[in-house]
Amino acid sequence: MNKIEKTAVCIIGAGPSGTATSIELSKLKIPHYIIDKATFPRDKTCGDGLILYAYKAMKLLGDDLFASFLKHPKFIHSKKISLHLNNRSKLEFKESDDRDMIISYAKRIDFDQFLVSHLSDTYASQHFGSGVKEIKEVSDGVFIKLKNGKEILSKFVVGADGAKSIVANKLAHNKTDKKYASTFVSVYFKDVKDLPIGNTAEVRMIYKKMLLFFYVFPLSDGQVNISLGGRADHIKKYGINLVDEIQYILKTHKKVKTKFNHATKVSNWRGWSIPFHFGNNKTSGNRFLLVGDAAGLANAFYKEGIGTGMMSGIIAAKSIKRCFTNDDFSELSLKKYDEDLKKEFGRLLKFSHYALRVAKFKGFFLTMAYLLKKKVESKTYKIIEKRSY
Repeated sequence: MNKIEKTAVCIIGAGPSGTATSIELSKLKIPHYIIDKATFPRDKTCGDGLILYAYKAMKLLGDDLFASFLKHPKFIHSKKISLHLNNRSKLEFKESDDRDMIISYAKRIDFDQFLVSHLSDTYASQHFGSGVKEIKEVSDGVFIKLKNGKEILSKFVVGADGAKSIVANKLAHNKTDKKYASTFVSVYFKDVKDLPIGNTAEVRMIYKKMLLFFYVFPLSDGQVNISLGGRADHIKKYGINLVDEIQYILKTHKKVKTKFNHATKVSNWRGWSIPFHFGNNKTSGNRFLLVGDAAGLANAFYKEGIGTGMMSGIIAAKSIKRCFTNDDFSELSLKKYDEDLKKEFGRLLKFSHYALRVAKFKGFFLTMAYLLKKKVESKTYKIIEKRSY
């Protein structure tokens, strides 16, 4: 019979949200376990773009961490994002001259390994390579059994285990709702030509039976990440085959096809889900809280969730510190965590839902975008500065 290992905190999931939680807990000198079903470095399907809160979180976690990120040879940066509304009009979001970037590109295999390499040797006990088989609340904590047989008793648990979080399912009893999630496919190409100058992010709104978002992100190794997706419930409703659609775009779209005339696909098609259900599901309860995708913190409109996930990890660690200070791990004691999430992300995420709903009405959205173009673009600086570095 295995001896049960005991810990103050157990973080389930070592992606950006989990590692941010761990690094902040270590700064607060709280010993903890961090577990993940994978061993690192490991790949993760993603659009590979980092914006806004990803920078803010890294700065808060440590200037050395942020400086290392900026100098990392596998990460590249750009001062501009172009959102193409159609073939004739676009919104351009630019960084000011005195700041370094508005978007960065990093393959998840590299970025996640970068964060894991900054985990504390003193406070973070790493248990990688085996997923959670069983998790349940018991009288003196949360019991966790891994697939390799290891048994853990933790006073507190952080669910950082993504869109299909076992913590969200077993402890929060949250249910998946496709109307609060996006489905995407992604693939890597090499030898893509005529990419925008300065590594500008190319984002296109594609109107078919529904609104789809198409991304072209350059990477440090010369490859390009191509992604396409939209609301999961609409994709199912209209029977959209995302692989077929993305191949059609690459072959026929007059603003895209010339870039891919001689390009070569260098990976398999991969799909993933991006949940944006924050405000509709629980994010905390007795002896647990959720961060990142497990908490549904992705932006509904532009689909990024790494930054909000990392920032939620910092907020979570501070909430856990309060719980230990007060020796209170109840759902009531964690209401402050929910309030802090809402204070930090509420307005931005609420607006993202509104923008997504409006954007599906093509004519109205394009007209409003045209009329408000200068105002929207001019306000970019304030939004970036508040939620960035």
